[in-house]
Amino acid sequence: MITKDLIKKRFVHEVMTKGLNTIYATQSAAVEKYLNKRSGELSSYLSRAPFTNQSGEGRTVYYLPLFSYLRFLDIGYRRSKDRISKHIRSNLALYNRVVWGVLYHETFPELEYGFTKEIHDRIKKELEDALLPEQSNNL
Repeated sequence: MITKDLIKKRFVHEVMTKGLNTIYATQSAAVEKYLNKRSGELSSYLSRAPFTNQSGEGRTVYYLPLFSYLRFLDIGYRRSKDRISKHIRSNLALYNRVVWGVLYHETFPELEYGFTKEIHDRIKKELEDALLPEQSNNL
C-alpha cells in the first residue's frame, strides 16, 4: 500500500541522494583540476561517493565517511599566506564551501519547498508502476 508517508520518505531520499552526489562530484572536479595526483586514492574515494543511510523509528540518518586527507588538504591551503595558495584556495572547493554550500543553498531549500503536488503525483505513479507487475503475478 502506498501511503503519503512512503511518498515523503522517497522524496527526501531522492533529494538527499542528489545533494550528496553533487557534493562528491564538485569535490572530484576540484581534485582533478587543481591538485596533483600522487596515488590516486583521493580520486577513487570521491568517485565511489561512499555514503549510506539507515532508516528506523520514523527517521533516516545519512552517514558520510570523511577521507581525512581531504580535510587536511582543505586546512593546509587555508593556512598558507603566499599568493599561489591564495589562488588555489579561491578555486578549491574541497570541504566546507562545497558541503555547506550544497546543503544550505540547494538541498535544504528543496526539502522545505520542493514537495509539490506534481512531485507527489510523480513519485506515487513510480511506486504504483513498480508494484503493478507484482500485483498482476499474484492474481
